[in-house]
Amino acid sequence: MRKERQLAIKLRRKGLSYNEINRKTGISKSTLSYWLSHLEISETAKKRLSKKVFEGSIRSLIERNKNQTVLARKRAEEIRARAINEAKKLIDNRLFLVGTSLYWAEGYKKGAYGSKWKAVDFANSDPELVRIMMKFFKIICGVSAYKIKAQLIAHKNMDINKAVHFWSSLTKIPKEQFIKTYSKLSISSKNKRNKHSLTYGTIHIRINDVKLFFRIIGWIEGLNKNI
Repeated sequence: MRKERQLAIKLRRKGLSYNEINRKTGISKSTLSYWLSHLEISETAKKRLSKKVFEGSIRSLIERNKNQTVLARKRAEEIRARAINEAKKLIDNRLFLVGTSLYWAEGYKKGAYGSKWKAVDFANSDPELVRIMMKFFKIICGVSAYKIKAQLIAHKNMDINKAVHFWSSLTKIPKEQFIKTYSKLSISSKNKRNKHSLTYGTIHIRINDVKLFFRIIGWIEGLNKNI
């Protein structure tokens, strides 16, 4: 026992961690803590220990992130699989069919194919299509009104306050749930955009819900298989 303790002290003074000493000697970490917790070690050894602790934390974080990524991918696949089966049962529902088809055509889908951002986003400038999608999100998807955000994409000639009021009235999304308006002038327009073109701009309807995103992707895949 004395030789083991002396060896443990020697290794600790070199800056080895309890895990490293345990691997070299087989002495339990609880015993090492009892023997070494009050041991004075050099600054060099302290620096080595600090570096090892930091590296260990980084490795643990990377491993945890990998595990979370694998679990997230598995959950997404399960949601999509269930949604594909749901599509078979809902295909005769006109609102489901139209809403899913519109999202298929105009909605954000890149998150299902590699992009890191995974949220529901439908963009359009046609008030009637936006009206249908709001019904789809609320009735078919069961999304609460407070979870739905909006963002106006405006052009130079627009009355932004008037446009926000228009879309807020149409969608019933409160103005305080509008994300900051984004204004961009197309290079091709060269400041000559028709003032009557896109009077109210383009609106993005956004729902930050990963599960719903993959559910809609599954519905699209289900429609694709059954049409």
